[in-house]
Amino acid sequence: MSEATELLDWAADHARRGVATIPEPVLRKAMLIVCDDLAEMIAAHTEDEVRQVSAQAVDGDESTVVGVPGRRTDRGRASVANAVAANWTELDGGYRPATCHGSLYTLPTALAEVEATNGSVGDLLIALVTGYEVVTRVARAYRPPLPLSRHPHASLSPIGAAAAVGAARRLPADAFARTVLGAASMSMTRPFVNATQGATVRNAWAAAASQLGFLAADMADAGLTGSPTAFREVFADVGGAAAREEELTQGLGERYGVQDAYHKPYACCQYLHSSVEAAGQLAKRIPVDKIVEIAVRAHPLAAALDNKSPETSLAARFSLPHAVAAVLLAGEPDMKAFARESLHEATVVQLRDRVRIEEWTDVPEPPHDRPSSVRVTLADGSVHEETVMSALGGPDRPMSREQLLDKFRTLTAELRPGFAAQAEALTDPDRPLDLDVPLRVVLDRLLGEVS
Repeated sequence: MSEATELLDWAADHARRGVATIPEPVLRKAMLIVCDDLAEMIAAHTEDEVRQVSAQAVDGDESTVVGVPGRRTDRGRASVANAVAANWTELDGGYRPATCHGSLYTLPTALAEVEATNGSVGDLLIALVTGYEVVTRVARAYRPPLPLSRHPHASLSPIGAAAAVGAARRLPADAFARTVLGAASMSMTRPFVNATQGATVRNAWAAAASQLGFLAADMADAGLTGSPTAFREVFADVGGAAAREEELTQGLGERYGVQDAYHKPYACCQYLHSSVEAAGQLAKRIPVDKIVEIAVRAHPLAAALDNKSPETSLAARFSLPHAVAAVLLAGEPDMKAFARESLHEATVVQLRDRVRIEEWTDVPEPPHDRPSSVRVTLADGSVHEETVMSALGGPDRPMSREQLLDKFRTLTAELRPGFAAQAEALTDPDRPLDLDVPLRVVLDRLLGEVS
């Protein structure tokens, strides 16, 4: 039996046996991920493009459009709208062992499918945990060459979406494998540079993948088959990844992928977080109008993000010069530092031009593999420096529950003021998880439709 077959058989069996097979700490972590990404979907609806995408969802009765009060539509449209919103401000969670946003690739599809079929919270967590496990193991097994040329939101997300649908539907092993392998063969090739250029179509790639997840399940149900070696063909043979296929099965069930998920405190690419944090520390003690030079020594993934003239908020979130300049001016790394209004702010533009980037060549081992040092020279010749070896949210500095609740309050206060209190109750470690409650009921409570 190949590693791919073993993984997919395990995932299908795990889903069919139900939520009782998953340890409680894993379920609680998954619930935090759900609340975190829902908060991100809500916050994104302050942006015109996101509101327009959600408005395209025609009225229906299957699944909730998270950012539109009371709006439901068919499951496909709901997953599209929610996936676009989920990664718009770069505050959705990620997965540090590999370049993979596991929840972005699974949760929009799982939410839509489970609600449309009158499923429970437990059904949602099964779909999320299973889909997350499959897609993150594929990401670990086939690591792309660096610097990244293909964006994982396009290449990996069909796999996560299909695995989530297959798990939600409790497909038998053969149908589950056909679904996921079929989706892998539909994997999209999209350039990573679209993110740094600020081409916001990048924010629709996971949405397109959610549709491919449903399509792959339908095609598998019709009897269409996928190649049993689709993962290797797509990611290694075509994509040039180094194949480490033992990662597909090593330690299955011992530690779940969601347990290595991180939550993002800063609204930009995670590669920039250590630089953003260092700049935030400097901003507390230096006069921004006296800065004459900004030298940033950053790990290679961050140093490559060197666009000094971002034209969209997406480009700003992938620009090291902008991130550092905007945070120095704002005084802290909050959301306004990456808002559309910051792009052409005169002081930010001036500071971006003063940023000089140096690559940190002797990068330490994880979790200190994404360090940054920001050194600012002032007009009087004085030099001020801060170094961050591992930013908040990383594996050695996870966000506390209270920090996450503060994040939820900040993101949702304007549009869904009741969300944070409901999320606090759902994630209360002293309360038992209510896994049998219908997902629709919980969504209505979170989103303020009922008291």
